[in-house]
Amino acid sequence: MLIDFASMIAIGFAIAGSVLLINRLIGRRLPKWTMPAAAGLAMLGYTIWNEYSWAERNAALYPDTAVVTFRNKQRQAWRPWTYIAPVTTRMAVLDRGPEAGLPADPAPDFRHARLYLTERWKPSYAVTLLFDCANARRADARAAGATMEDLAAADWQEIDRDDLAFQAACGGGANG
Repeated sequence: MLIDFASMIAIGFAIAGSVLLINRLIGRRLPKWTMPAAAGLAMLGYTIWNEYSWAERNAALYPDTAVVTFRNKQRQAWRPWTYIAPVTTRMAVLDRGPEAGLPADPAPDFRHARLYLTERWKPSYAVTLLFDCANARRADARAAGATMEDLAAADWQEIDRDDLAFQAACGGGANG
């Protein structure tokens, strides 16, 4: 958040300096309100761009094998432009690629996947999940070498087959 604030202030100074330079080059013909108005508009524009683009910029940091499975979009009173287009405040990214460092799948119908949970201005964290593709359910993966008996006793949660995380995890073959 501090970097966002510093960037916004830097944009304001850069635009104010540019308007000041242009004003001097044209013989001081611009009205006095031009410089603070241009700086303020640039700072507001940067803030809006930064809010709407953070999710895409963050998703681009993950490998090509990662899939965005959830976006939480919100409208907020202190950001009135979000009533026109809601802003993404949280998202989940699922990865089954080799960069995720997943354990081997315990059986042909089971898939490990790493789910990255990201929220604006908060640290991201990862959760390893195990999907049962045949029965449309998932569980937290606690042990890399779980046996079928361990899996039978796991805390399984039923999920919809149309769920994006389920489709991303079960849509392909083995890890990596």
